[in-house]
Amino acid sequence: MKVNIASNILKILLIVFSIGVIFFGAYVLPIMAEQMRALYPELDYAKLPILVTCELLLALLLIGIGIIMYLLILFDRGLTFGSRFIRGVEILVGMCIVASIGIIILFQYLRSFGGPGPLLALEMIGITIIIWIVAAVIMLIRAIVKKAIVYKDDYDMTV
Repeated sequence: MKVNIASNILKILLIVFSIGVIFFGAYVLPIMAEQMRALYPELDYAKLPILVTCELLLALLLIGIGIIMYLLILFDRGLTFGSRFIRGVEILVGMCIVASIGIIILFQYLRSFGGPGPLLALEMIGITIIIWIVAAVIMLIRAIVKKAIVYKDDYDMTV
């Protein structure tokens, strides 16, 4: 029962986080883009591509949260040791790779006209490294579950 409580708490936290991401993407990010355009009028042409890229990265985050919710539902139903769970985890790893590529492309785009400031560059590098760490942890979880499936199948055959 305690596992279900933890799973439900995680679902609630993910929903609250998703609402915050939607608010940030729909309200805060466009305001920030407009303020940056006002501060740096020479970057007027770059506002829309950067804003669209950031919105796409936030959409990717929301899709990832949806996949995590799906994996939690599979976990609650006891379907952790199945191909659907493994496939969902593999999709999450792929999404982490796509997100890090998106951040690197955004970094290179910003560099093409003077580059991001030092703080923003450090943040982008830090976020990319965090994404890689999360992808590595997800790959480790995938490997553990795959081995557990093999052990479970062997155990089921011996019983």
